[in-house]
Amino acid sequence: MKGHAFTAYLRIYQPLAAFPPRERAEWAAYVEAGQVLPASLLVGREERRGLARALGLTVGADREHALVERVGDVVFLCPLRTELRTLQSLVAFRSSVPDEVAEAFVSAGDVERAEQTLERWESERPGSRSHIQQAAWHVPLPWFTLFEDGERRVGAPSSGQVARLTYRTTMPKARGRVSRAVTILQELMDDAEMVVAVEELRAWLHSFDPDSLVQLDYGGLTRAIAFEDLVADHSAAEVWEALGALESGDLDRSSELYRMLSERWSALRGRESSN
Repeated sequence: MKGHAFTAYLRIYQPLAAFPPRERAEWAAYVEAGQVLPASLLVGREERRGLARALGLTVGADREHALVERVGDVVFLCPLRTELRTLQSLVAFRSSVPDEVAEAFVSAGDVERAEQTLERWESERPGSRSHIQQAAWHVPLPWFTLFEDGERRVGAPSSGQVARLTYRTTMPKARGRVSRAVTILQELMDDAEMVVAVEELRAWLHSFDPDSLVQLDYGGLTRAIAFEDLVADHSAAEVWEALGALESGDLDRSSELYRMLSERWSALRGRESSN
């Protein structure tokens, strides 16, 4: 499970006021106490700690952390819920590959402990959910349906910092786009797996406050992609060009764009097995 260094993230930043009263008070105290750490430091550290806890290793006590954004006078938070996400990732990984492959990365005993811990988590924190989806060595194509090209930002690498590629939009825009994508795909797409993935993404978005922000962050993937290729990467625009071609009946153009996108991301994902 060492691919965390090459992980992309889809995050929901929810307004502080939208959290339940008890949790809202805790996060307000967290922000006011100046406990917020830089995202570049926080994400990697928390994932290492979460994996250790999920595998039953002893980890020193620490409070829950969150990524924080301010837009005007509004504070938005994305709780990391690192242990929850790590447990879910372990279980999902084990069920997604053959046993003999999975065993080389995580044992059946580890997964059983993860499942038991998840059950306890869900019973102790009913309604708690992850504000983050993550993917190793690629960005799932359905994520790009939430954004348009004008919401894309690229940051050049600097001393001690890797390059960045992010998209950010509002929840109403993201919901509207993914709903349009679902309609197009349900009517015209033969790839049932893609349709289900976009439907699940739409359902996930609707579990958060409508005033939230939605961010796609290439995260550690930028370590594996040359900067000039990041600058040239307009995947969200290409996904919507493919959907538009599909909607207008230009199946050849749509298929060609979908093939190019799939091959590009599959090539990067193929590097996972060599690391």
